[in-house]
Amino acid sequence: MYLSNLKETELPDHPVRAYPQHYTPGDLAFSLDVRFEPAEGGAVVHLPQSPIAGTRGTWVLTVHNDHADLAAGAVVCITRFDCQFSFQFQTDRPDRRDYASLESDSGADLRLLIGRESVGLCTIVVDAGCLCRGDGFVIRLGDTRGGGCGSEVFWSVTAGQLLLAVDISGDGDFVGAGKPLAFRVTHHPQPTLLRVLGPSITAVGETFDLHVGLFDRNGNPCEDFTGDVEFACGDIKSLPARVVLTAEDAGVKVIEGVSLTSTGVFRLQASCGTLTSTSNPILVESAPSMRQYWGDVHAHGWGDSTMHLMHLRSDRLDPAARHAQARHLGRFDFCCPASMSMDPARREETFGAYRDACAQHDEPGRYVPFLAYEAHPKAGDRQVIFRDYREEPIPPPMRDPMERVIECYGERDDVLLQVHIGGDPPHWDIHRPARERFLEVCSGFGCAEWLLQEALQLGYEPGVCAASDLHLGWMGGPRSVETFRGRFGQKYPMRQRDSAYGTGPVTAIQAPELTRDSLWTAIEARHTVGTSGARMILALHLGNAQAGDSVAIGARDQLDMHFRVHACAPLARIDVIAGVHRLHTYDPQERLDWEATLSLPATEVPGRWVYLRVEQADGEWGWTSPIYLERDKIPPAAEGLPAWNDCACGESEEVALEGDSAAVHLAELRSYLEREEQIDRFNDLTPAGILHLAVGNCAQFRCRWGEQRLPMTIRWFFEFEIPKIRFDFGWRDYGAMPENQLGPELMTRYE
Repeated sequence: MYLSNLKETELPDHPVRAYPQHYTPGDLAFSLDVRFEPAEGGAVVHLPQSPIAGTRGTWVLTVHNDHADLAAGAVVCITRFDCQFSFQFQTDRPDRRDYASLESDSGADLRLLIGRESVGLCTIVVDAGCLCRGDGFVIRLGDTRGGGCGSEVFWSVTAGQLLLAVDISGDGDFVGAGKPLAFRVTHHPQPTLLRVLGPSITAVGETFDLHVGLFDRNGNPCEDFTGDVEFACGDIKSLPARVVLTAEDAGVKVIEGVSLTSTGVFRLQASCGTLTSTSNPILVESAPSMRQYWGDVHAHGWGDSTMHLMHLRSDRLDPAARHAQARHLGRFDFCCPASMSMDPARREETFGAYRDACAQHDEPGRYVPFLAYEAHPKAGDRQVIFRDYREEPIPPPMRDPMERVIECYGERDDVLLQVHIGGDPPHWDIHRPARERFLEVCSGFGCAEWLLQEALQLGYEPGVCAASDLHLGWMGGPRSVETFRGRFGQKYPMRQRDSAYGTGPVTAIQAPELTRDSLWTAIEARHTVGTSGARMILALHLGNAQAGDSVAIGARDQLDMHFRVHACAPLARIDVIAGVHRLHTYDPQERLDWEATLSLPATEVPGRWVYLRVEQADGEWGWTSPIYLERDKIPPAAEGLPAWNDCACGESEEVALEGDSAAVHLAELRSYLEREEQIDRFNDLTPAGILHLAVGNCAQFRCRWGEQRLPMTIRWFFEFEIPKIRFDFGWRDYGAMPENQLGPELMTRYE
């Protein structure tokens, strides 16, 4: 008979975190049994059996004391590694998601501590009485008995561990209860996405590899898939009509020796059962002088001493494995995987492993690996990327101040301090470096054109990039909806943290050849493109200058701008941004291939920069680096010329995007907001259609948020077992609102 003399709280000040500072391995006679009970039926999963990623249900953790009597003050702690169970378990509302409960047949008063703490999954304190030898307790995470929807298995395939430790005397010293419980989260067996990737630019008759992958609802490769993929070959004799995937392919097949025998733009068609796919556009030229190479410039693997999401050097997170995924699964031409938070005591070991991985995968003409690490000064995070890996010494500790980072790397042309959105965007009010050369306009957290505009308005002249900021997902995986990765609940006020996109955003470097020197020269020249995931081909020219170049112009000059886009899905909108204004908007009429010329007197082009922003109908975005205008005097903007972000913040867009096809999901969304958030902040909640996005289908809604009535878009991804929600300020999600200013204001006002 379970008793009710239990106390629960969410945000403990005591006890100390067990791991790692206060932990000693040991063999205390305590047992930990963990099972996952799927909410929608099916077999109960007993760890170390593998639960399926994204499944809804309840985790049941049973701890049994076979060691000795535990008096008041004793503490039992369960720490998780390389797996996340929730953004924030809670104990006050059984009808909400991620409700946690504690039950025991002991006569002791037990207290459950659980909340946002990112490493310790949960802690149980003996407040009074005795947890006797032979007693035990049960913790339910995602308890559904009070009407809640439960919890979900982590979205990504991962190899995780749970560590049980006990502070017997309550003095803050924990001893282990045997080895950690190791387990693996596995992919869903049903493929929902077929992806075909080829090069962006190739020559007539030149052979290349075509990568074909099948992925589940969360973007994990279906590693045990077996079956056929068929191609509509047409006149492409080098492409087989059918390929067979076996279990040895682990969900990804590489077709070698494909070639195209005429010039033009090609998109290869494939199918697998009911799934269909069109490859990225492949531009075939007689003798291309420039290629477009793809990669991820900000992603992580083993080496995480803070969140412990990448704590284990597993077969997924090992630095060499990250490069292997980039090459095979992602069809990347280059990549910069790095430790996110190097353990201060293991910097040489960690950095050395990434250096060795670069040496193992360095293959000019096929793949170029770059060495990197992430720095975390108070002035904002930076991904530090090195041109060469062979002789680079161990970097300073990750928490060193920005002044130290700049002292080490700020003037070196063979090092990039990449500005990224991440956990902590740049705080230029705290420290303003002399230069910022490479800036992330989109990441796994979402789009952030506001960050590019902020940098430009401060006088910086960066090239753009986009990156996954990958943690536990697959390097090179498709863009997918990741629970608990958004900005709300972290940088903006919400109870729950919303979803974002765990993989996908990529950088294109436009360079003549795939070598280290060629790629680095192109980055320094700012010949780069950033996209949210689509491998589109973008080109912006001003006369003979291309995106990234600087051009001297006079007041009487005529500016002849040429734009060209080859998209992965029908084009929805193309904006030309000049300075802080939207200079011109094109309606590409859902074409896949588009080009145009815009010729204007210099006096009608405001600002010191011009760049292209491209929107596909499937929700994907792309940006060119700016062309920088060297001019003596900036002409005033024409009267009525809209701001760069007006299409996300203006009144007209609110009406233009309304629709009622999402109305069938309105009651479900309202119920969620009433239960999980504070619904009175969501004013004028209005359905705005069903969207068929690259990441999946969702119902879209509009509202005016908070007392400020800020424009907000809500995306309700209803196809998951627990629907996932995404919030964005603005009517479009390219990152229109200045987070560094707005976020702190709202957090202060509402939290």
